[in-house]
Formats: sequence, C-alpha cells, structure tokens
Amino acid sequence: MSNTLIDSVHSVFTDSVLSRFAILLGETEASTAKAVHGAIPMVLTDILYKAWHPEAMTNIRSLSRQAAAGDFFGELHELTIDAGGLLPGSVLLNKGASFAQALLVSRTDIVINEISRWSGIGVPSAAFFIGIVSFASLDAIGRQMAHSNHDESSVALWIKPQADSIIHAIPAGLQVKQALGIQHYPWEKSGRRSSNTALYVMLVLIVVAALFFVAYQHVHHTTASSSATTDTTTVTSVPADAAAPGAR
Repeated sequence: MSNTLIDSVHSVFTDSVLSRFAILLGETEASTAKAVHGAIPMVLTDILYKAWHPEAMTNIRSLSRQAAAGDFFGELHELTIDAGGLLPGSVLLNKGASFAQALLVSRTDIVINEISRWSGIGVPSAAFFIGIVSFASLDAIGRQMAHSNHDESSVALWIKPQADSIIHAIPAGLQVKQALGIQHYPWEKSGRRSSNTALYVMLVLIVVAALFFVAYQHVHHTTASSSATTDTTTVTSVPADAAAPGAR
C-alpha cells in the first residue's frame, strides 16, 4: 500500500484503466486522464477539509468501511471493452455515485460540473469519474483503517499531515475551493496567525517610534524655551547695571 493517500488513489488509475474508461465513455484518452487527475485532488481535498471536523470524520470512517467491503478492485478488474463490459461499468457507476453523494452531499453536482468544465468532458462522464474516484479514495482510507486499526481521531491524524501532497496536486485552473464551498483551509490558520503577529509587532514598533519622536520633540522644545528665557533675563539686566554710573 502506498505511503500517502493521494499516491494510493493515483496508483489505481493506470494508463490501461484510463484507456478503458475513455473507450466505454466515448471520451478521448487525454480528456479522460485530465478529468481523473482533477477529480482525485478535488475529492481528497474534501476529505482533507473534513479531517478538521469530527462529525464529518465519523461519516467518512463509516463510508470508508463500506467502500473497503465493496470489492472496488474486483469491479474494476471486470471492467472491459468487450461485449458485456458495460455491466461492471454500471456497477462502478452506481456504487461510485452513491459514495460521491454521501461524501460530497449538496456539493456533488457543483463538483461534477466543475470537472466537466475544466477537463472538457461531458457531464455524465464527469459524474462517473467523481463517483469512481470517491469510491477509490474511501476504499484506500478503509484499507488503511483495517491495516492500522484507526478510530475517527487517528484517521484524521493520518490524513491531516498529507495536506501539502494533496493541495499541490490541484492543477491550475481547477476551482476546488469554490466547487467544494470552502472559504479557507483550516491548516492555513497558523500561517495567517504568524502574518497577523508580524503586523501587530510592526504596528507596535511604529507607535513606539512615534511616541519617542513626540517625547524627544517635547524635551527639545522645553530645553530651547528654557535657554531662551535665560538669555532674555541676562540681556534685560545689562541696561539696568549700565545706568547706575550715570545716576552718580
């Protein structure tokens, strides 16, 4: 089993598998590969985002157990371009659609349309790929759970450190955040906090510098005023002394 979740899912979709998908769906191999390589980080980003939400992880753990028991690789192995090849394809479609709907819920159609837009494939083909990638992703998590005896919290702890590998796999132009309805990634909080802290420190330094300048100006002005007063007193006392000899 691959070390990372995204590698495990990617390993499922070999060139041979993608070629069969293209033929069965009537899509080009290039657009098929593009759609799958966009669907994988799309679905995994949704799972990754939910790793920060315990209630969502309870659902993902349940779905992953079902997927691992759903004979994903058996159905994929039966998929051929020969007569009758569409039968296992329809099984994959139905199971995949069920898993995608349970995972993505209200965002399912939006995600499907975004994959269709970005890859240039038809909406039914995009629905098939989102479904089968959801099935494969949940199956990979389910097998990891069985291998390591994970509970909800430990599954989340296994998924969270994989943020970089998943986010970096998002291809340019694919609107993942918008499709999934994500405002910001929770794992980016620390970076924003550091940025805000630096801003606060800078503001404090500016205020301190301003106060120092005002204090310096006040002291300088007071000293200058004192010197001017002393000089005035000295100058005005001279004529009084000078007038004394004339008085005699």
